[in-house]
Amino acid sequence: MAAKRGRSRSKGGGTLGCAPFFALIVIALIIQYWWVLLIAAGVVALTVALVHTAKAPPRPARVPPPKPQPVMAPPRQVLSGDDLAAHMRAAKQAGRVRDMQEWDYEWIRLAYPGKSLREVNDIANAHFARGRSIGINWEDPSAP
Repeated sequence: MAAKRGRSRSKGGGTLGCAPFFALIVIALIIQYWWVLLIAAGVVALTVALVHTAKAPPRPARVPPPKPQPVMAPPRQVLSGDDLAAHMRAAKQAGRVRDMQEWDYEWIRLAYPGKSLREVNDIANAHFARGRSIGINWEDPSAP
């Protein structure tokens, strides 16, 4: 009888085979055709994005808020004839009274140089409340 040959228990013990050559070939192809792989990755990403947006529920329609209406002032009454003349006379008289009061206020400030502005305002208001004017009633402004 023939004696049995002894086999090693590890299969392919110590040999790598052709795996390193396949790895080098794959690396060389990646280096040479990198642009093809980049385009393919872009196509895959675009396809995934389109499928994702197609499955998404539609967005609700955005309704803009209503614009507020501007507040319109009522139309001015157009004056004519006697009404216009009376309006112009009243405006002119109001301007004259205002100018006269400014003039009086300056005279009161000069007549009381040591007084504060608040005291001068009180004197002027009392003076105007009595209907007096320095330009018209040539009286002493300190007289009550």
